[in-house]
Amino acid sequence: PLTAQLKVVGPGHPLSATVGRDVVLPCQLSPTLNAQTMTVRWIRQHISETVHLYRDGEDLYLEQMGEYRGRTELSHDGLLRGNLDLLISNVRPSDDGLYVCTVQDDAGYAEALVKLEVSAPLFHNAHPWKVALAVMLVTLLTLILGLSVFSVCLLKKK
Repeated sequence: PLTAQLKVVGPGHPLSATVGRDVVLPCQLSPTLNAQTMTVRWIRQHISETVHLYRDGEDLYLEQMGEYRGRTELSHDGLLRGNLDLLISNVRPSDDGLYVCTVQDDAGYAEALVKLEVSAPLFHNAHPWKVALAVMLVTLLTLILGLSVFSVCLLKKK
C-alpha cells in the first residue's frame, strides 16, 4: 500500500474452485471502512486486465475483459462494511491464476493478491448415460467375480 491509512487484506492462502461452479474471491479493507465512494478494481495479475471495475457508485462493465462479462459481481451492501469480495459465476479453466484486488480513494491506494486454483470436476465431460453405463459394468464385473469365487469354494468343499 502507498498509504498507511488504507490497507487491503486477502485470504492469505490459495482458493479452490471447480469448473462450472461459483467462487467468491475474498478481499477486505482494514480497518473496516465504507468503500462505496472508492474505486475498486479486480485485475488478472499476469495480463493486467480488468476483471471487474466499480467506481463512483456503479459497476463499469464496459472496461471489463470480455471473458468475464456477465460473470462477476461485487456486493454493494458489502462495500458499506469494507467488503470487496468478487463473485465469479460459472468458473472456467481459464479463470485459474492470480488476481489483484485494488482500492483507491483520496487517501491513497492499496492492493492484495488472491490466488485461485481451478480444477475440473470428476466426470466433468461425461454424459449421464456414460456414467450410468460405467457403474453398471463395474457392478456386473463385481457380481461375476463374486460368483466365480463362490463357485471355486463350492468345488473345493466337494
